[in-house]
Amino acid sequence: MKSIEQLLKDSRVWRGTSTAGTYDQKKSISTGVNSLDRQLHWRGWPLNSSTELLCEHWGSGELSLLTPILSQLSKKKLKIAWLNPPFTPYPPALAMQNIEPKQCLVLYPEQAHEWWAAEQVLSSSAFAIVLTWFSKQAPHVGPYRRLQAAADKGQCLHINFRPASTRSHASPARLRLSLRASENRVLLDVIKQPGGWGGQKLEIKRADSLLFKQQAPQLWPVYQDIRRPGEIRNRTSTANKMARRVTYSKKSKTEIFTVNRSDKPAQQLSS
Repeated sequence: MKSIEQLLKDSRVWRGTSTAGTYDQKKSISTGVNSLDRQLHWRGWPLNSSTELLCEHWGSGELSLLTPILSQLSKKKLKIAWLNPPFTPYPPALAMQNIEPKQCLVLYPEQAHEWWAAEQVLSSSAFAIVLTWFSKQAPHVGPYRRLQAAADKGQCLHINFRPASTRSHASPARLRLSLRASENRVLLDVIKQPGGWGGQKLEIKRADSLLFKQQAPQLWPVYQDIRRPGEIRNRTSTANKMARRVTYSKKSKTEIFTVNRSDKPAQQLSS
């Protein structure tokens, strides 16, 4: 009868504790959020593979998790692809987060070609990270496996945004995170991760620059006319000099509104 030591030396036996607490830096890249890195066995986003972020609704703080990695890649002059984002990325806002808009490519393929376009972008090796949103979720795992294979072929990081209702669906993604917003924080639930068990929960504070703060009505600016009453001209006479004429197009039978101004120029208003 073989001893335990002899059995453990057998290449067919895998020891689950042999990799506990260790990770390979070549397999991941830091998320830029220390509290999140500590909860991930690989200490960051898995490279050359798919990661899924499950959201209750778009705009609940999912991009705040990616701002550090996007900024880091942008500084290295690496390309970023946005495929079918629900909201058009705003260049000034990206620049405020140190994300160079010139390094970003935004694609809006036809719905029938979204999956094909995603595979082509992932496998092209032209982008360091690819962000994807799909109009419809695939009924089986086949398309998601092809995305995983395309990311591995193109040696890029793939972030796929999916609705929270797909939490119980099978997925080949190595890392799956569920998130929801709570005031100025993002609540994260690690569903699945490489290198060990999932189930970790944590809260991440969102940057103040990413939050919209509504001022109280008492602080709203109030317009005050500082001119004296005698300096304010009556504008009614000027407005009466303009007449509106409605003409009808014989071809389309739609109304075309034009404005006829009087031959004499309108009297200038003094400020």
